[in-house]
Amino acid sequence: MRGIESLGEARRTIRILTVLLPATLAGPAAADEAPEIVVRAAWGSGDGALGRSGGDESAPVGPMSFVVGPAGEVLVLDQVNRRVARLDPRGRWLGAVPVGLDTFQDLALAPCGQLVLLDRLVAQVVRVLDAGGALLAETPLVGPGIAEGGGTTALFARDDGVWVEYDHRRSVRVLDAQFHEPFYRAERTGRPLAGGLQGHARLAGPAAVEVWTVDPGRDVVAAQAELRYAGTVRRIAALAGDAQGRVVLAAHLWEEDPETFAARDERLEVRVLDGALVEQRRFETSPSVGAWEQFKEFEVTPDGAIWQLAFVEAGVEVRRWRP
Repeated sequence: MRGIESLGEARRTIRILTVLLPATLAGPAAADEAPEIVVRAAWGSGDGALGRSGGDESAPVGPMSFVVGPAGEVLVLDQVNRRVARLDPRGRWLGAVPVGLDTFQDLALAPCGQLVLLDRLVAQVVRVLDAGGALLAETPLVGPGIAEGGGTTALFARDDGVWVEYDHRRSVRVLDAQFHEPFYRAERTGRPLAGGLQGHARLAGPAAVEVWTVDPGRDVVAAQAELRYAGTVRRIAALAGDAQGRVVLAAHLWEEDPETFAARDERLEVRVLDGALVEQRRFETSPSVGAWEQFKEFEVTPDGAIWQLAFVEAGVEVRRWRP
């Protein structure tokens, strides 16, 4: 994930409200927090299973995205099987919603339970389905604020409509709260967080990440920090927030073996920051195994629980860390 090119660029366009000292390597070590395994699903196409493709003629893919409902129901975008799998809070199979295409890559849950799907590469649309899979709305991605579908990087369904993040830099509202195409597409920098702020993050050298939040109503930076790591950060795997104003950032770290060029010491480090972007908690988890493509790995629910969709050799796990 990438933010705007530098914080200096943000300072030229937005007044600074709060500036925090960078986090340092002297911060707390990553705790050994074992997650709850809420869902275990084998690879396959039947009830209770989730699909993957071998990638003989295309990129290998697995379940692309997931979302957690307000009552703890887990919905997984089972792209290969052209469905959204539904599992209860204990991981038991509830059924599946057919989605028609095998090219959707992201999934969001609207406030009233509708399924919102993103096809960024083929049909290049946002599609809204009811709980049974009936089509409610559809809108093209390409238009004001979105030059090409492949540049979209995240999907958000909120009280004020459906937003799509473009190029990890800004968000564009493509549908209003009634799933109608708006008269004009509103744009905001960053991605929406649960507390009404917009979140930004970018790599800041081999072992650091810059993160900052923006209050869109006042057009100011609310907080900013630099997070430093004891290893090479290869990518930002997640940036999300909860209803208490906390911000969660997951970074994917690994070192490259100089002889074989293989990854070693690979891990995901998750940090929980307060509203001022001061670190409150951190832990590590293992990334997905294999080469199967995955679009969204983490979900943060309003109560602050952190969820991970992870591929293992035997299938798929959905992991949870309670707040």
